[in-house]
Amino acid sequence: MKAILVFVAFSSLAVAMNGPRCTESKSKEGYLQHPRGNASFTHYSGCQSPACGQTANGYTAAISQLTFGAKPGSGAGDACGRCFKVTGNHDPYSPNNKITPTSIIVMVNDMCPVAGNQQWCGQTHSHPTNDFYTTVHFDMCEDSGAARAFFPDGIGALTGTYEEVSCLEWKGTESTTKLWNGACLAPRTAAFWPTKACGNKDTPP
Repeated sequence: MKAILVFVAFSSLAVAMNGPRCTESKSKEGYLQHPRGNASFTHYSGCQSPACGQTANGYTAAISQLTFGAKPGSGAGDACGRCFKVTGNHDPYSPNNKITPTSIIVMVNDMCPVAGNQQWCGQTHSHPTNDFYTTVHFDMCEDSGAARAFFPDGIGALTGTYEEVSCLEWKGTESTTKLWNGACLAPRTAAFWPTKACGNKDTPP
């Protein structure tokens, strides 16, 4: 359930990225849920107990808590079951490293909590960007093949963009087994944000 970021021994490096910070619209509950914007990307393993309460066969990812729509242990947030086209085009640790843009479509079924992941998933209501000036973070599930399809060889982190897309474009299948009460994945025909599907819980970080 708890997304654990996987790094390649980079956390001690300080990175300065140029450009203005992007301000995204927030949901009425204060969560940052916008259908497109800038994003950062890492990867993790152990995706069998996702925070949304349902597994899936296909590329999946955890999303930062401020966008997920619930706090750890509270169950599904409104990001659950939504699909996004994610594009990585920049190596935050080696800015001069030319990256061929890579795009895949992932379904969100897990959360990357603020606690323990401040560098990447530390966005909060009062400070809605992480250390790399992105408003949203996606932690690609290694077990689903998303990390392997997305990251170039030898690269463990990227920045780029995301855009919400219809889950009819996602190549995968959702499990019908709910791991606990309150599990939720939005239907594939759900409208894009700001329209709600699974709904948000609690207050944002």
